Amino acid sequence: MKALIFDSSSIVSLTLNDLLYLLKPLKKLFGGEFYITEAVKYEIIDRSLDIKRFELEALMIKALIEEGVLKVFKTEFLKGETKKLLNIANNTFKVDGEGIRIIHEGEASCLALYNYLPTGKKAIVIDERTTRMLCEKPENLHKLFERKLHRPIQANTVNYSFFNRFKIIRSAELSYVAYKHGMIKLPAKPGQAIEAVLYALKYKGCAISREEISVAKVL
Repeated sequence: MKALIFDSSSIVSLTLNDLLYLLKPLKKLFGGEFYITEAVKYEIIDRSLDIKRFELEALMIKALIEEGVLKVFKTEFLKGETKKLLNIANNTFKVDGEGIRIIHEGEASCLALYNYLPTGKKAIVIDERTTRMLCEKPENLHKLFERKLHRPIQANTVNYSFFNRFKIIRSAELSYVAYKHGMIKLPAKPGQAIEAVLYALKYKGCAISREEISVAKVL
């Protein structure tokens, strides 16, 4: 079995760029399951349905659940692991002895589900930069905090190896694959089309650099 686990940030990026429709053909191409946790569902559907500004987006995402494109994984199996991950992540970096809160319940539940699923063919789709850096380059996250806060930050480097097990991708990678497989139709040459899609995602919440976009244009 293969699985992709979606955090709220990646779903929101796709929704705001009118790319949510890609999930159905991408799931067929992927040949596995697309999951969200109950904590993520609460963030992008349950809470958003009560906010008129976000109601339409919430209903669009809800439709994908009803169609079976997205499956909601019951959080009750993940509560203990989610709490553990929150505690470890939010105490990896400290300022004046106090842990810096760098992930929230939704993101932690995605990490917990990743640990829970038995398959080795899995990844978490997260557009938010902090969690991705924690898993891939925690030393860079340490430097980033020191630059932003203008003060020394204590790092518990023992935790670094705990998070490097998680494979992270973004909505940018999914959209790139979708374009290459003809799921996105634009009246432009491939380089311009890919640039347009990736910059749109960048400006709507996906943490992707200009350098990465420049490389993607010529691949």
